[in-house]
Amino acid sequence: MHVVIGKNSNGENRLMDLTTISLLLISYSEEDQLNLLIHNILNAFSAFPDCNYIITNNRRFNSWKPVAANDYLFFRDTPESGNMHTRKQLIKKVLTDISKRQKILKLKKARSFNHYYSLNLWNEIKLGYSFLLIDDVWDLITSKPASLGLSLIRILMYGPAVGIHTIMASGISYRNLLQQLISINPTILTELQNKYGIPEPKQINLMGDEIIFTPDDLIFFKQAGKMEMERLFK
Repeated sequence: MHVVIGKNSNGENRLMDLTTISLLLISYSEEDQLNLLIHNILNAFSAFPDCNYIITNNRRFNSWKPVAANDYLFFRDTPESGNMHTRKQLIKKVLTDISKRQKILKLKKARSFNHYYSLNLWNEIKLGYSFLLIDDVWDLITSKPASLGLSLIRILMYGPAVGIHTIMASGISYRNLLQQLISINPTILTELQNKYGIPEPKQINLMGDEIIFTPDDLIFFKQAGKMEMERLFK
């Protein structure tokens, strides 16, 4: 699923394949920067028949369209306008989808989700890539119940192996996000250690790639676990 995220020094579109990125962090300075990228992402979603999961607010969502009819939406400001009325309900639906896919892949003895997906023409049960899009992850972190943070970490850790990837956006630095999650729900530390060993990741950007928009509209791209950033041009 290729999405335009910027231009290189020759003025050519720079594309990103979201099916190869388990977790994409979007750091933005202005809302227009986020809106343009998310609009491109949602347009790319239309090529994938499986449902996606979106947590946002009604005002921002109205500038992002189109969205597929089978997507699941939670609006923070007007929950009654979406088809999911609580964050907990939506996140639980994602976890249920992950569990269902895990059972299918285990039953079919698939080497990987990508391999299973490549054989969809012959698969009796067809599975496509799905995405969880959260436009303000800090809002979710501070929401009740505290178990939402643990559920989010489980989605980040186990979703990609079954074709469910996450896109998170924030106008605030991600630097302390993981530690904030752990302080709210210490069980998350055990989950991370069981998955990654000790020492566990200390920062969320070690688990995913990051697109960074600067106030002067430059775009930088940072791969998971790497210190250097690649410069793109808008």
